[in-house]
Amino acid sequence: MPTKIVFGFGKLPSIATEVASLKVTKPLVVTDKTMVKTGTVDRVITSIKSAEVFDGVEPEPSIEVAQAVATRVRSGRYDGVIGVGGGSSMDMAKVASAFATNSGDARDYVGNNLFKNGPLPSIMVPTTAGTGAELTVTSMVTVDGHKQWINSPLLLPSVALVDPELTMTMPKNVTAATGLDALCHCVESYFSNLSNVITDAAALKGVSLIVGSLSRAYEDGTDKLARQSMSLGALLGGVALHARMVYGHSIGYTLATRYKLAHGVSCGLPLPYVIANYSVACGPKMAGLAEAYGLKHSGEDPVTDGREVAERTLNLVKLLGVPSTLKDIGVEEADLPDLAKECLETYSRPNSPLVFDAKSMTHFYRMIWEGRLY
Repeated sequence: MPTKIVFGFGKLPSIATEVASLKVTKPLVVTDKTMVKTGTVDRVITSIKSAEVFDGVEPEPSIEVAQAVATRVRSGRYDGVIGVGGGSSMDMAKVASAFATNSGDARDYVGNNLFKNGPLPSIMVPTTAGTGAELTVTSMVTVDGHKQWINSPLLLPSVALVDPELTMTMPKNVTAATGLDALCHCVESYFSNLSNVITDAAALKGVSLIVGSLSRAYEDGTDKLARQSMSLGALLGGVALHARMVYGHSIGYTLATRYKLAHGVSCGLPLPYVIANYSVACGPKMAGLAEAYGLKHSGEDPVTDGREVAERTLNLVKLLGVPSTLKDIGVEEADLPDLAKECLETYSRPNSPLVFDAKSMTHFYRMIWEGRLY
């Protein structure tokens, strides 16, 4: 991977060295108002006196936010971009680096591989342990109420500076949501038809780290080892993401905007059901996943292994205080066919080994609505 990774407690001050090594003299820091208010941005730029700040990023940023980022980065003769915050801030920082060298409206770039000119150098500084956006080629935007993406290999950051210390002040609900997002990345990419030996290795190690540390980080945010393991697990999830997600994330997209859910919650809710139902299509892989979860497995019955992993995941979701059924978030049974239709038509997954039609997807939504794993 072309991104340089700097990882470990106390690594944040080295950002000045990374900025200098990229020959950046005037970076734009892309972040949100919370990161400014908490003083995190000041810690980042304390040794970068020339840095300027754009703090207009919002959770689940809209295409209008992306356009505002484009306008700002094109107006200031910047020669680099630093993203500070969670996935939303890093996603907007990544597109900022490309918008600086590519003209046109932000909407023009929704889709795949639409940037023509190389981006400005960029450094990502995650303050959550979930999205893995510091190592991906994707920036998510909401367009007319639907989740969409801007994909390009040109969005891959120059440097990922991951200091787990920055995650230690995350509230419990943010720890839960972002941690589940990281787990979804690892599990869903492992199920993808586009997975390979490298993404599988990252996914399984990520699963092991996250399952072993998420509940500890949730219960005690000062647990340094748990925070470190979560940051590393999320980073590995970013590597695994290159194999793409399956229908768990698609279901999450249909829920997030309608029911105003954090991304990690909307994707974490269906994860146990995804695992149980994908166990047949991904039979040869289930023993490896069970092992990553620390479970005994037969290796001969993937459905049994899948159910055990799914039940363990469901227990984790409940422990983290995250809704575990569609009823819990107020979905009406009559809405299930429409959700299934949106999932298939707007967020199709040709890389999914489990193939759905309208009837089977509606049935799958009904299982999640009822809380029935199998």
